[in-house]
Amino acid sequence: MEASVFAVEKIIGYTFQNKKLLEHALTHTSYPEAVSYEHLEYVGDAVLGLAISSHLFLTYSSVDSDTLSLLRAANVSTEKLARAAVRHGLHSYVRHNMVSIGDEIKAFVDAIGCENDCAGSAKAPKILADIMKSIVAAIFIDVNLDLKRLWVIIKGLLEPMVTLDDLEQNPQSVKMLYEICQKNGKKVDGELVASASSDQKDITRLEAAKAALDKLP
Repeated sequence: MEASVFAVEKIIGYTFQNKKLLEHALTHTSYPEAVSYEHLEYVGDAVLGLAISSHLFLTYSSVDSDTLSLLRAANVSTEKLARAAVRHGLHSYVRHNMVSIGDEIKAFVDAIGCENDCAGSAKAPKILADIMKSIVAAIFIDVNLDLKRLWVIIKGLLEPMVTLDDLEQNPQSVKMLYEICQKNGKKVDGELVASASSDQKDITRLEAAKAALDKLP
């Protein structure tokens, strides 16, 4: 496991004092005789939300809380975190012992690699989002719960962040989708055109609408 730990440290740009923390962060419950990321993921979920909330609050000081909540949800969604894991190659270092997990990760990686050239998409594997959260928790513990230092270390992993401009542009996708369908005498209700996944309902709706628009002639 040492080689994998060193490789992930290089990706993150941080050297752990307690390397066992990172080892645990990369380990799924299916992996035999090893400590899984379960407890770290629990902490990471809260810490990541807090770190991003702090960043958004300081960046958009005049924006209302509802909008900030949407921005936070977009930046911590399963889709966003899973894509970040793949972008940095972290998916290659997940320790698990389930064929289905491997297949799910491969399908997602393949879908990202060809999304501009082929139809269809794969659901973001929750395990990749969990791994990202667990890594965040492992770093947080290793830096003695220093939130400012944590953010300096992890912000590069989360880029590109979903910004206020992104959020303001997205609502038009839903409106445009229905306008196009009405103009061409088509109905979308009841027919699966595209899908998206997110922990936040509004973000899911907007991303699905964007994906559907890309598929319409």
